[in-house]
Amino acid sequence: MKSIRIKIILPVMLILATLILPEIAFSQPITERKADEFYSDFAYSKAAEIYEILHRDNPGNARYIQQLAYCYYKMVDYKRALNYYSLLVQLPEHQPQDYYDYAQLLRIDGRIEESKTWLEKYIVVLPGDQRAMKQLESINQLISLKSKIQNITVNNFEGNTRFVDMCPTFYKDCIVYSSSKDSFSMVRNKFEWNDQPFLDLYISGNGADQARKDDAKFSSALNSRFHEGPVCFTTDYNTIYFTRNNFLNGKISRTPEGVNNLKIFIADFVGKEWKNVRELPFNSDLYSVGHPALSPDNKTLYFVSDMLGGYGETDLYKSEWTGTKWGKPLNLGESINTKGKEMFPFVDKNGILYFASNGQPGMGGLDIFAAKQEENGNYLIVNLGAPLNSDHDDFGFVMNTDSLKGFFTSNRPGGKGNDDNYSFKVNKIDLNVVSYDLHNKEIMPGTKIALMGEDGKVIESKVSDAKGTADFSVKPGMNYKIKAENTTYVAETKAIKIQNSLFDFRQHEDIYLKRGEPYLTIEVIDKESGLIIPNAIVDISEGKYNQDELEDNKGVLRMKLLPGMNYKFYATSEEYFDNTVTFSSINKEPGEYSITIELEKIAAGKQFVLDDLFYDLNKYNIRPDAALVLDKLVKILVDNPEVRIEIGSHTDSRGTAQSNMILSQNRSESVLAYLVSKGIAANRLVPKGYGETQLINKCADGVDCPEIDHQANRRTVIEILNPNIRKVKRGAKNVYYF
Repeated sequence: MKSIRIKIILPVMLILATLILPEIAFSQPITERKADEFYSDFAYSKAAEIYEILHRDNPGNARYIQQLAYCYYKMVDYKRALNYYSLLVQLPEHQPQDYYDYAQLLRIDGRIEESKTWLEKYIVVLPGDQRAMKQLESINQLISLKSKIQNITVNNFEGNTRFVDMCPTFYKDCIVYSSSKDSFSMVRNKFEWNDQPFLDLYISGNGADQARKDDAKFSSALNSRFHEGPVCFTTDYNTIYFTRNNFLNGKISRTPEGVNNLKIFIADFVGKEWKNVRELPFNSDLYSVGHPALSPDNKTLYFVSDMLGGYGETDLYKSEWTGTKWGKPLNLGESINTKGKEMFPFVDKNGILYFASNGQPGMGGLDIFAAKQEENGNYLIVNLGAPLNSDHDDFGFVMNTDSLKGFFTSNRPGGKGNDDNYSFKVNKIDLNVVSYDLHNKEIMPGTKIALMGEDGKVIESKVSDAKGTADFSVKPGMNYKIKAENTTYVAETKAIKIQNSLFDFRQHEDIYLKRGEPYLTIEVIDKESGLIIPNAIVDISEGKYNQDELEDNKGVLRMKLLPGMNYKFYATSEEYFDNTVTFSSINKEPGEYSITIELEKIAAGKQFVLDDLFYDLNKYNIRPDAALVLDKLVKILVDNPEVRIEIGSHTDSRGTAQSNMILSQNRSESVLAYLVSKGIAANRLVPKGYGETQLINKCADGVDCPEIDHQANRRTVIEILNPNIRKVKRGAKNVYYF
């Protein structure tokens, strides 16, 4: 972190160095050793003077070039540093870091494309440097900002003067701004913390978008013989937070060095005037605090300060309202603050923070940025680009997110004074559409994307670039449709609404396309819980398929279907009964299909009905169709050799209760005999007849029921008696393991 005190005394050190250097240079031998000593002691100015003499005498010495580059870089003399770095990076003695530093100097000098080239060379040498990757991303963004103009109308205020006019803000249906137009001070406003001209607050009424020459002063109670502004108001407009020189109750306060710093004051609107002027608890005579901005709920105050402990010349801070007072200032951190100046914050009703900075990658001077805080507390920073930004100072941004209208200040060419107020209106915004493969979520270059009106009529069509992206200009608040088409995919249409609440005058939409062939997704789930069984095995026992097209995604099988094919899938898993399902690709259109295979868990007391195990009336012999059903039970018992079961047979209500009990017992015995004939040990089987004692419908004695209802009562129920499970048998062909 950078200390303000260091900045204050540094010029004195440089002056002293200039005065004593001639004596050093001419009363002592000019030696490389002496220059190296100064460099080691951080006396870069003294070291540079000697290295310059040595370099003049021996211009081909690579070390002198290197040391001069380093000295001037550390002295923040970027012009001279750039000159020597341009020589250094061409020499064999250069270090990888020299590429990075040279890229930064080129960026500062405005040579953006050259900066990108050298940064890319550095990344080739050290590809793991995340700092460099982030810097390259910023440079690419900067190149885009310089080459693209947003569809925004900007107008110079009618009421701007040759004096300073700055920082309009919303006040009811009016605007309040700062101006020195009635001041006799002819000093240019440098936007430093000291020695500013005398600014007063003015109001432009009647909902005007433009300040006028005859605008009235805002408040005689707030305007003083020092300057006031910028300001902000609570949402009810009954409290104002305003910046003023350190002047209260007729008393001027200064630092020990004689500097009259800035402070934030508060006042309440009582009756017809602003009263009860007081200052914030963290104001100080020793440093400046200014540029207040309130969050939409009035509970967070953002501001600017050069207090000790910051990252740069001026940093952004915030303070939280505790219910009784404003809390301790909190620096917003190095994701937003830089070594330069961060100033003029504003927060829209959606919580987006806007500010001006000359330390973030920009177009020149102060640029306006938008910042959105992420979950980790860091800020995602976006440069708002032209025409809001220029290669001059642009700052004091405020915006109404409902109308996408707002104001800012700039000293760009073409104004009426050094600093003028401008109004802007967002006519259109960028719609960024990215097409993806629905299955693997990969981007899809070469996709035709059409922008359509709400009525479906095509407005404009584009082909997505290498990043799967197509950009359109759209009107805020309007409804549109986007349609994506690709030769090997099914066309997809998506309805969208363009929001008025925007981060960087851009809305992003994703659209997903299905592949142009039929694909089947198979999930094997627990029948009771509905959860996927991750260790299940699927045997594709019937139907051809391509092994290379099988995909596994966390327990889900996905395959491309071949046309005109009938498939049978046999699923097994430990501790579950197996199950078989079928699927046909005959006449299936391209797209995504899915089936679910439910498996029942083997557990003590678990019951399941042998579906389709039917008997003839008053018979207990095993019919051929019943044998097919029992063969499935045989397989379960073979695969689970330690499982014991009860075979419970039930009858309908026709006949006597005694005869039905005998009949059901005989049916259970018949099932047992069939299972034993297939190799199942009899001691694993318990036959039991229940007769008509457990009817599952209303068809009791004397009730007239159709045959289908009586058939439902003639059933065989299997109950697990001993769930000592061993691994199910494996080894079937065409098995896919999850």
